[in-house]
Amino acid sequence: MRYRTPPVATAALTLSGIWVVLHLTGAGGWQFQFYGYRVCAPLLLLATAWVAGRTGWLAAGRGARRFSALVAASNVTMTAGSAIALVQAVTTGAAVYPTDNPVIQVLDLVALLFTLAALLSVPVRVRWSASGVRLGLDMAVVLVTAVLFCWYFFVHPAFGATDGTFVPVVVLIRTCGLLVAVFAVLRLVLGGAAEVSRRALMIWAGAGVAVVMVTVLQRVLPGQYLHIALAAWALAVHLGLWMTVLQHRKVTGHTEAARPAPVQRPTSLTPYVAVAAAYALLVTGLFRGLDSGSWPLVAGAILLTGLVMTRQFIGLRDNGRLVVRIDAGMRALREAMEREQVLSDLGTGLLTTNDSAEAHRLAVRAAAALVSGCPAARAAIIRVTPEDPENWTVLEAAGVRAEAVEGIRLPGESVPDELLARLSAGEVIAGLGPTALGVTGPAVVDDRPVTLFPLLNGTRFFGILAVAAEEPLPGDVIESLRTLRTQVSLALDSVALTEELTRRAMHDMLTGLGNRALLWDRMAAALARARRSGKPVGVLLLDLNGFKPVNDTYGHDAGDTLLKVVAERLKTCVRTEDTVARLGGDEFVVLTEDLADVGGALVVAERVVRALDEPVTVGGHELRTPASIGIALTYGSSAPDEVLRDADAAMYVAKRRGGGCYHVHGTATPETALDSA
Repeated sequence: MRYRTPPVATAALTLSGIWVVLHLTGAGGWQFQFYGYRVCAPLLLLATAWVAGRTGWLAAGRGARRFSALVAASNVTMTAGSAIALVQAVTTGAAVYPTDNPVIQVLDLVALLFTLAALLSVPVRVRWSASGVRLGLDMAVVLVTAVLFCWYFFVHPAFGATDGTFVPVVVLIRTCGLLVAVFAVLRLVLGGAAEVSRRALMIWAGAGVAVVMVTVLQRVLPGQYLHIALAAWALAVHLGLWMTVLQHRKVTGHTEAARPAPVQRPTSLTPYVAVAAAYALLVTGLFRGLDSGSWPLVAGAILLTGLVMTRQFIGLRDNGRLVVRIDAGMRALREAMEREQVLSDLGTGLLTTNDSAEAHRLAVRAAAALVSGCPAARAAIIRVTPEDPENWTVLEAAGVRAEAVEGIRLPGESVPDELLARLSAGEVIAGLGPTALGVTGPAVVDDRPVTLFPLLNGTRFFGILAVAAEEPLPGDVIESLRTLRTQVSLALDSVALTEELTRRAMHDMLTGLGNRALLWDRMAAALARARRSGKPVGVLLLDLNGFKPVNDTYGHDAGDTLLKVVAERLKTCVRTEDTVARLGGDEFVVLTEDLADVGGALVVAERVVRALDEPVTVGGHELRTPASIGIALTYGSSAPDEVLRDADAAMYVAKRRGGGCYHVHGTATPETALDSA
């Protein structure tokens, strides 16, 4: 929607523009110029106050409302002064300019105070890079310089030319205040102002410059050229009115074009330029000789030197703090990049491993690298293992005194149930030490601050990553360890899933023994070793006599229970390096390696016969299922299926002899033919 300027503002802008031209040309003579100025001044200032007040009423932001209200108050004050000046001119009939009425001078000072308050109330969008103290010193330098110039060129000559001092002092204060206001506007424009139009502030700075020009021209122009001062005044009013229109446009939703963020500079040249100008003025005054007008210049130069030195000291202090912050930021960035690299390397390593022990080793090494910047830090993986289900065991450790904790076992009852429940829920727990968390027992090596990261994925709980240090871990390190915890948990879950799938693929689900696939894999490896070593491999194929009647009489559940008992007994009859497998039904295979001769296989067969001759009680029924065993020996020259076929043939020979018998295949060795045992 196109913006429409308020009619009052349009009329006032047109009238002020016309008077700028008329005053510049001096048309109509001094009387026309003077009374036209006196009549139009209250009207133009009142129109400006009305637009500013309307803008404040429509503004949504508190800062914009406060700014517009103070601008309106400033213009209302100036309207009152202009009205008094008009009444004075009409009643006295004297076209005196500028007026020396003290009431008008005081009202001008009040208007200036409202202007400064409006500038100070503008919310800043981007803080200027200098501190607030340095900004105040900059303004003080500019103010002192302005005071020196006003003193030397306007006030000191006025003391000698007039009997009174009120007007020169008012001029001094007003000029200095306006210069400070212009300087404040420029700093707001550079720093960025929120809720106030940036373009409006720039226009207002121009209006302030025009007012300063009015003050200067009133003192230096001869009487026949005072209309030029009136032109400067009309220009100031025109710019002030334009400023209120731009602010009105902003608060009504017609935003300015987007501008890039202001460039932040480490310092400002403004105070140095002001000091240079003041010293130039001092040199000029000294060339004319020391008098009552020069001594204030000397004092002002000394004061300016002190202000600049103070500003430099504060600037150096701020720069030192900035360097410290930058160094800290760069160090934090480097540490963050190093942590990211550690996590990246860990992810690559976890992708290439299917072994939980290797995943644990990678995890603790990566965790130790993440906390290497913490004093006396150590990381450890703690979990309950199937081999030691009653204790929590430190499987891996890295860092300070890692060897002192590796392999430590902590009784399960030493870990509070509440702590275990929180860990099982995935909560990361930090404490001043294991004792503070309720963990007790002699296995607690030290009682330093510790953070526990549970390793879990869904319902799978894989243990705890414990990280201890002399002090609590920083927040960024904890976040990195959380990421590591997620990576390791996913990897352990993948390893567990792979192990589970492998177990199902290679083992019988009922008895837990190896299945045909595992047996074939083990036999192929055993035959290859037999070919290298020259020592025979024995294969014992056994069948349970009377198993089918058990299923028919007592049901399949009883048969399954019987098969499980048989599997457990077979495990007790072989060495750890031998393999027991179930081919299916009631057929089992025992693979024995590294035998000296056939006697070693016969020893295993004797054990199996004795073990399976013992009755089994299932559901209150005493069951007997003696085994018939066929034995085949090979030196690796036969294929696995050929060896099994030979053992199957021998098993049928034993079966014909009755339960509890075994038979060795007749071609067990090239030299000897055994047909019975």
